[in-house]
Amino acid sequence: MEKRQLGNSELYPSVIGFGSWAAGLSGWGEVDHNQIEKAVQRAYELGITFYDTAPAYGLGRSEEVLGKALQPFREHIIIATKAGLEWNEQGRFSINVTKQNIVREVEESLRRLHTDYIDLYQLNFPDSSGKTTVEETFDTLNELVKQGKIRYIGVSNFNVQQLVAAQTVSHVVSLQSPYNLFQRDVEHAALPYAKQQKIGFIPYSPLAQGLLTGKFNYLTRLPETDVRAQLNPLFSEKQFVKNLVIVETFTGIARAIGKPLSQVAINWLLYRNEISTVIAGAKTAKQVEENAASVKWKLSREDYEQVSRLFETDSSYVI
Repeated sequence: MEKRQLGNSELYPSVIGFGSWAAGLSGWGEVDHNQIEKAVQRAYELGITFYDTAPAYGLGRSEEVLGKALQPFREHIIIATKAGLEWNEQGRFSINVTKQNIVREVEESLRRLHTDYIDLYQLNFPDSSGKTTVEETFDTLNELVKQGKIRYIGVSNFNVQQLVAAQTVSHVVSLQSPYNLFQRDVEHAALPYAKQQKIGFIPYSPLAQGLLTGKFNYLTRLPETDVRAQLNPLFSEKQFVKNLVIVETFTGIARAIGKPLSQVAINWLLYRNEISTVIAGAKTAKQVEENAASVKWKLSREDYEQVSRLFETDSSYVI
């Protein structure tokens, strides 16, 4: 599988990454533990070398599942996880990017992932409250690099101003943000800035959390426990119907191209060279195979532009 350099780091992830939120075994409908392990194994067989997770996914379960599944080939893959979100006994999250919390989190992540080092350690969210200084947070990350516990520093859900502030303290090699055909707000500032600064851009939710796969219809009703129903405005009742109309047209374009919707959506992202790897979530080996097949062909310029015109630029969301 094709690999691209992650910013100006020495990491070269596969252009298709493995998103493991579902490996947390909650919030994504029916998820089978054994199927997740088989999906990870299949991903490695297909040349996927980038595996993204976070402690918040299933309150640590995603890291545990992923760590166990990746052990046989740890030296040959890139593990990316995150810090800065903590939860209380009720499972409610809050941002905490203090030195004390980051030091605690990295040790817990190392233990759950069954590894001595983390290749890419990302702040899950910026601290917009101002309670913790940028210097305290990123000096802590710098120290973890010196200690060999993490190799590189990345950020997630940062805007350009927040990213610039982080760069004054640390060598930031990547920016992970929501980016898909429905949500293209990063094209205005974050994506051009990342390209200019040679920061690797990592889209998450490339398939709009399933909306760009064609598996939903007008009768779809997500349970209240589903992450999409709780957090994603694309699935709000009014917006969801509008989005399905667009997906119907998109289906026709994909049919003319001769490829599945999901592959066209991922291919559309990879058309941009500044994107290092696309985090594609998967619950089964079959889903991994479909995601990986996206790199076996390329969109023509004409098809890329036709798909782009169909989807109007929308505001990004943060989850």
